Amino acid sequence: MKSQSKQRKPRSVGLPPTEDAHAFTRLELAAVLAVLGLIALLALPALANQRERSARVLCVNNLRLAGQALQQWGTEHGGRLPLRTPASELGTMGHPLANNPWFQWCWISNELRTPKILACPSDAQKTAASEWSLSAAGGFLNANFQNRAVSYLIGCDVLPESPDGLVAGDRNVRFNAGFGNCSAGITGVPGLRTGPIGSFGIGDGLHVEAGNYLFKDGRVEELSSEAFGARWLETTGAHDDNGVAHYLVP
Repeated sequence: MKSQSKQRKPRSVGLPPTEDAHAFTRLELAAVLAVLGLIALLALPALANQRERSARVLCVNNLRLAGQALQQWGTEHGGRLPLRTPASELGTMGHPLANNPWFQWCWISNELRTPKILACPSDAQKTAASEWSLSAAGGFLNANFQNRAVSYLIGCDVLPESPDGLVAGDRNVRFNAGFGNCSAGITGVPGLRTGPIGSFGIGDGLHVEAGNYLFKDGRVEELSSEAFGARWLETTGAHDDNGVAHYLVP
């Protein structure tokens, strides 16, 4: 006898009862979106502050590395900066390009390793160069970069006998002495004159009326505008050689 096989019907998978399913009403969806929007509004300022703080920490580190490079160069040149060292002694004093901040910074390229650190992370107007070369793709010496890759000013009046002078820092300083010439032979540069603290300080921009500044002994200080004025009077302002301290500003 032939066995007859019984065909089994596939078992159906039951769906949950429709009465248990719940869909968002438009009102509930609007409420959820409103809560998410409120959370985002509360979180964004905190994230922005955290990004700015991280950028400022990187800026401090940049200046600290620059200070180490300058000190290393200075140990072989009587504790002087390149712009205070005559060209006959392998410095930049008297060089036709000495008025350019980028030129002063590239003079210590052997000690500085990379030009990337010369651009502050908070400086949207600058683009970091990736190497010390003439390459248009990222060479610091290329005309596309040079001062466009530098965020940090350089003090022209820091002498070996003023160990706490202001060597470099964020470029957004408010100057109070117009433009003039310094005793290092640098011409047409802005200056700071000893006077009321309110007459100079740090402008808006890089770190919102605050900045990071490198002193000759290698320390970097994070200063508010008012603190910058007081600190400058204690250091460079107390030692400048002709009544006004001048700065090369990129």
